[in-house]
Amino acid sequence: MRKIIDPGLFSKQVAADTKRGEFNFKNAVIVENDVKVDFVFIGDSITDFWEINAYLGGSNKMVINRGIGGDTTEFVLKRFDADVVQLKPKHCILMIGINDAWDLEDDPWTQKKGIDIEDVISRAYCNIYEMIKKAKENNINLILCSILPTNMEFTNKNKERNSYVLGVNKKLKAVSNKEELIYVNYYSAFVENGQTYVKDGLTAEGLHPNTKGYNIMIEVLRNTLLENDIIL
Repeated sequence: MRKIIDPGLFSKQVAADTKRGEFNFKNAVIVENDVKVDFVFIGDSITDFWEINAYLGGSNKMVINRGIGGDTTEFVLKRFDADVVQLKPKHCILMIGINDAWDLEDDPWTQKKGIDIEDVISRAYCNIYEMIKKAKENNINLILCSILPTNMEFTNKNKERNSYVLGVNKKLKAVSNKEELIYVNYYSAFVENGQTYVKDGLTAEGLHPNTKGYNIMIEVLRNTLLENDIIL
């Protein structure tokens, strides 16, 4: 029996722990049976909630979803070896970073100020860059996706959140050019020209895509991959 990589449970309560047991069982089946994986999608709830097989069920591709609602760049990095590297996919579609922006928020109960926007951008980027290195070291074609704009006016940092999204996406596009990675620009399809918040009608509550939003995402993804001679 082959040894299965398991990051274990983390030292604090985090979203990444919610599916650890499930993913360990599923990963074991793939690894021990030498299943050939074409694509692993990894990220947070936007990936987790995406019913990918509704779009790709007839594609004859082995497509794995390793999204976890609430996950952040820190913990996707910590589980990357388990949920991507050991599965040996041809391609990894990575979309992560929007939940890091919760650290921008002020805490009214403790009177604690949120973290500076540039520090949150830098932290998210550094974590993503470590995943880029892991993918390259293991001959996995990492496909880097922009994070989506939001419109959550009930939060105390709605404007800053969208500035954060712009800053992260700028860095992701630049590193994609530098490292010769495919960059999937969902962002442009979700905003009006000159705006930074998500267009009306594409999300359930200003954050998570609805069916129309996911339909746009799959179209953008397929077209981008096709331009790079990859059929999804």
